[in-house]
Amino acid sequence: MAWSNDLRKRILDAVQQGEMSQVEILRHYQISRSGLNSFHRHVEETGSIERKAPSAGRKPKFNEKDIEKIKKYLETHMDATLQEILEYTKKDASIMAVSSTLEKIGYRLKKIALCQRTGKTGC
Repeated sequence: MAWSNDLRKRILDAVQQGEMSQVEILRHYQISRSGLNSFHRHVEETGSIERKAPSAGRKPKFNEKDIEKIKKYLETHMDATLQEILEYTKKDASIMAVSSTLEKIGYRLKKIALCQRTGKTGC
């Protein structure tokens, strides 16, 4: 559970004033020893009580250049499978990464949708 900045400030004040032992601080604020140690280390390293910003997660396997390459490939290979698209890109990625990328750029997996999008007949 994330601590509020108010709680962080009160804990830091209690530690700095030295009026309470570490065990008393743990009991009074109902926090774990590892949580207190982690918080103390964070304050020493950053000089701030503010929480760390959440990480952005995984980076996408396909960048903008790859996406443009996929779009051009799909113009001439409308019936390409996800596996064929993956092989064309020569990236170390999963089929789901290809699927997610296609979804992100607005392509649907059904051939009829690609035919309607490009205006071609006889697909």
